[in-house]
Amino acid sequence: MITFNAKALTIAAALVAGTPAMAQDNSLYAEAAPDDAAFVRFVGFQDADSAVFAGRSFDLSDTASGAYIPVSSAEMTNVAAGEFQTVLRKADGTIVSIAEAARDRQTKVFLFLINATEQPLDLRLADNSATVIKSVGFGASNQRSVNPVSVSLGVFPEGSDAALGTFDVELRRGQNLSFVATDQGVALIEHSFGSVAK
Repeated sequence: MITFNAKALTIAAALVAGTPAMAQDNSLYAEAAPDDAAFVRFVGFQDADSAVFAGRSFDLSDTASGAYIPVSSAEMTNVAAGEFQTVLRKADGTIVSIAEAARDRQTKVFLFLINATEQPLDLRLADNSATVIKSVGFGASNQRSVNPVSVSLGVFPEGSDAALGTFDVELRRGQNLSFVATDQGVALIEHSFGSVAK
């Protein structure tokens, strides 16, 4: 169970293990992902039926908002096989693409902090007693693997005690979560995968 405070922007999605190998399991797709798959998700495109990234057009009409779309890396420009990319559309229409940090251990929960704001951000315990991910700059991502646990987390500007958003999360093995920060707030996205791109 995941609950959010009123400030948080929420995107609900089904959970899935977060490694490329797991992502290619036939049980997760109507068809297996390509051997050279990269994984692209679009955040802030809820009203769009399509989007363009890395020289390729993506059909978003049947994809849950925030779900990764497996796609052959050969069909994109400057995106390597196995990469995970978040493409953000901000409120002013600006597009920001952020390459995510790698994830490689299925037994852990991976937490990602993705920053599309102009200020460095930390992911901390909500009571500000410890830092989980430190100093992620604009257009960057960092991650931390943790054990399954119930915890309250917050996204804070570096050097500030005022959270941009706080979240009560119950972390489960094989689950990956992203805290995506824009100038409009922080969204908590539970990782999921859509159909292979056509």
